[in-house]
Amino acid sequence: MSTAMRIVFTMLVLLAVGEAANVYQTLYIDKILPYPESSKPVISANSSFPGPLIEAYHGDTLVIKVINRLSVATTMHWHGLYQIGTPDMDGAVGATQCAIPPGGNFTYIFKADPPGTAWYHGHMFEQYTDGLFGPLIIRRQVEPNHEQYDTEQLFVISDWYNYPARGKLTNWYLSSSNPDGIEPLPDATVVNGKFTKSLFISASRSSRIRFRVINAASLSMYKISIDGLPLHVIELDQQDTVPYNVSSFALNVAQRVSFYIDLRELDSMYGPSSFSSTNSIFIRIEAMTDMYPVDILNYVAPYATQRYAHPTFFNPLYLAILSLDSTNSMPIYEPRDPTPILSMANLPSDTNMLAARPFNQSNYVIPNATHYVNLVAKFALDDTGINRGYINDATYAFLGNYTRVKPTLIVGIKPVKKEPLLHQMATRPNTLDLPSPRIQPGSPLPTIQNNGYGNYLIPYGAVVDIFLNNTDGGEHPFHLHGSSFWVISTSEYPTAENLYSRAYIKRDVVSVPAVGWAKIRFVADNPGAWMFHCHIEWHMAAGLMLTFIVSPNQLLAQGYTISNSQIDLCNAA
Repeated sequence: MSTAMRIVFTMLVLLAVGEAANVYQTLYIDKILPYPESSKPVISANSSFPGPLIEAYHGDTLVIKVINRLSVATTMHWHGLYQIGTPDMDGAVGATQCAIPPGGNFTYIFKADPPGTAWYHGHMFEQYTDGLFGPLIIRRQVEPNHEQYDTEQLFVISDWYNYPARGKLTNWYLSSSNPDGIEPLPDATVVNGKFTKSLFISASRSSRIRFRVINAASLSMYKISIDGLPLHVIELDQQDTVPYNVSSFALNVAQRVSFYIDLRELDSMYGPSSFSSTNSIFIRIEAMTDMYPVDILNYVAPYATQRYAHPTFFNPLYLAILSLDSTNSMPIYEPRDPTPILSMANLPSDTNMLAARPFNQSNYVIPNATHYVNLVAKFALDDTGINRGYINDATYAFLGNYTRVKPTLIVGIKPVKKEPLLHQMATRPNTLDLPSPRIQPGSPLPTIQNNGYGNYLIPYGAVVDIFLNNTDGGEHPFHLHGSSFWVISTSEYPTAENLYSRAYIKRDVVSVPAVGWAKIRFVADNPGAWMFHCHIEWHMAAGLMLTFIVSPNQLLAQGYTISNSQIDLCNAA
């Protein structure tokens, strides 16, 4: 089947589900210099940092052509999209596709599902740390909670590094000269491409505003608040919620939160009758410094020089300005002034906001688990003295377009540069040499096994409980491709398992507490090769990831074949 025929066929299949539109987009991947103060190149989509906003309605077909103008290979992952029926469109190099070579292009075609605030980013060689990311919003014709707000704002938050990730930073991080595994530390926070105190949001046209917030950082976790206002949370990682009131919330890497504000609820100390009346207030996006492995305010990395391009020193508090009129003036008070404690905030407010309730609970069914897997995440030195990430004592290492496994295998998953895991599932479903689940001490359920190299075979339709034990001293945001999951409980909020058993919240990124655990559940009803990994970019580079191989035979039964366009990518690898 030709590439053109493949595109037409895929679009027809997706459109057969119901009437929907085709949304076309072309992304040109290249390097730009967005700031006169800095000589660091940024990898961008369409010469924009962040990349352009892509919007579609739920059920539409997205047709996105990615053209690689870089001197190295690239790929694009559509974070939060399920890719049901299109497992080769996930953009995970080595798992679902070969990379797009320099000068090459690839067209991704997939259904806009599920609705909500998603994003896209490079999934190769730390490229999203260097700027390759952008927002992706899948709308409903009628949005839940739509009556609560009149306008929208979008925040894409990211770390800024004065040095390129690929090369200098990664080479230092994954070296024997860094045995403690200290991650490269950001030099600043950037929101919508702007540095602190340069982003103004006007509220002159509406008193009720929805904010969609995406944490596209490589390392940093943030605390979000707006002076004098309660935040009404209405979305967590594309899960719509009943309004959940907080004064602030934490946002780990790759998580998304939507909330609305109502300026009629502004605390009186900021109002027009107050002696401190102001025409604007601060939006605070504060990097949580206890997330960093060292004292970031005073630490100077060995790779750094004593001169910095922009800015001079890291400041954990990023300030945006919410203008209450049309003047875009700075607040008249100092950001160090104390902010009032709001009485209408809900409690508790754990990192994952497990107490938030799904918007529609009328048909909300959570199936009982049928399978179990225990995952232990840790960091340790390898044989060469490099500090790497391990899950169940396996580190996942990428070499170009493929994953490193035992090189002498005759059967089983092979380290073939031109054959991603999904292609091996399609061509050799019965000779992957992946162990089947079996009963083990500690669980009455069959336990998912792995092949010792980070690949886990999961039967089709299995309802899997994952107990993720984090032995590391840092908090880790774990993301699942191809599905979302119910967050049952964490060591931060263990009683959530019983409190919310009828309606656990769903997310696609769970923040696992430091030296703690998280218990999540998902249904393996989407055949494919789906990565599960810490979304801190440096930890992905260090190997803190695995792949769930969901039912190769069901993949073929549903009619999956390797397209010519995918074969062309692998031939060019």
